[in-house]
Amino acid sequence: MNASETKRSFLIVILGVAFEHFDMMLASLLASSIIAEFVGDTDPSLKLLYAFMGYAIAFLFRPLGAFFFGCMGDLYGRKTSLIISMILMSTATLGLAFIPSVAVLGYVSTLLFILCRISQGLAVGGEYGTAMTYSYELSPKWRTFNGACVVASTHIGGIFASFLASMYIENFRMIFLIGGLAGFIILLFRSFIKDDYVRPPKKISDIAFESVKNKKAILEAMVVASMLVLVFYGSLIYLNEIVHQELKVPRTEIFKANTLLLGLWIIVPPCLGYFADRFEVCYRKMMRFGAQGVFLSAPILGLALYMGSYPAILCAQIILHIFHMMFCFCTPRFFGDLFATCARNTSISTTYSLSASFTAALAPLICHMSISLFHTNFAICAPFMLIALAATFVFKKEIVYAKG
Repeated sequence: MNASETKRSFLIVILGVAFEHFDMMLASLLASSIIAEFVGDTDPSLKLLYAFMGYAIAFLFRPLGAFFFGCMGDLYGRKTSLIISMILMSTATLGLAFIPSVAVLGYVSTLLFILCRISQGLAVGGEYGTAMTYSYELSPKWRTFNGACVVASTHIGGIFASFLASMYIENFRMIFLIGGLAGFIILLFRSFIKDDYVRPPKKISDIAFESVKNKKAILEAMVVASMLVLVFYGSLIYLNEIVHQELKVPRTEIFKANTLLLGLWIIVPPCLGYFADRFEVCYRKMMRFGAQGVFLSAPILGLALYMGSYPAILCAQIILHIFHMMFCFCTPRFFGDLFATCARNTSISTTYSLSASFTAALAPLICHMSISLFHTNFAICAPFMLIALAATFVFKKEIVYAKG
């Protein structure tokens, strides 16, 4: 495809990624209001548990969607996988806008809510891995930059979700209605993207076998994916609940702070990606430096939380997230280099989603257990430091496991 088609197709893909993560982030930010609507009023302690369950269930189904859509992408092309995942996400999001409350349908309402969240998890599982694969294969010269734009696009969705959540915190149905309709509009544009992927004459069993052949590459990918989501969701979603419940900071203020952080995630990764490709900087060294920075800055966040000062917490979050951006912006390029073309979509989608989804779903629990074990909020930094240390060892050597 020519340069104009390449840019147009890539822009449409990252807009779709932004939309799908907009929907996923909405359900996380508005978990308490959604649970009250579809589960009903419960004991305050159980309400928090149900809120996290509603948040986690979509992540638990992401690996299944990743394998399904990954195989679809390797068998029938990346475009086919991207279109069908968008249809599923848009339908599920509209469903959340129109499902009657538990007061009207009883437990049927709860069941429909769960089915919509599962559908969202399946869709995002296929979307992100396929988008990473598409960005990697689109332009060999700009693989790091393209991948960094995919990372940033997830936070474009997040920043809009955070902004709208602060405005419609009680009337969440309106936001899901807007999101679902926007998804079908983006779907129309996505049907025009170009896909140069050459479909191999293989069966799904061949692709499944090929995707798990390189055990060392899979292990490295799982460590990197776990680092990516544990630090992000632990230092954002779970920490915000502590700030709201223990420091009594209003959710509207927290959402505004989230908007600031996510704004940095939109700007910084593409700039770093452009710098890495333009000057041919070793991306593995940059990822290692980012992991080391997270290891050193995590105790600062723990100390700020222990002190109970929200301005200090916000400053510590910014420092931690800047280092985390240096680690994360290269991840699509990293995953693409690990796996061969014939099963790349399946390998990237499944490996990333399997580790990232379970880590993201368990991130609040991991952070909560760390705090409970040591009886201090400072201990929230412990899981971040451990996973950053593990990731640092992944990048000790310059190794590329796949070609093409």
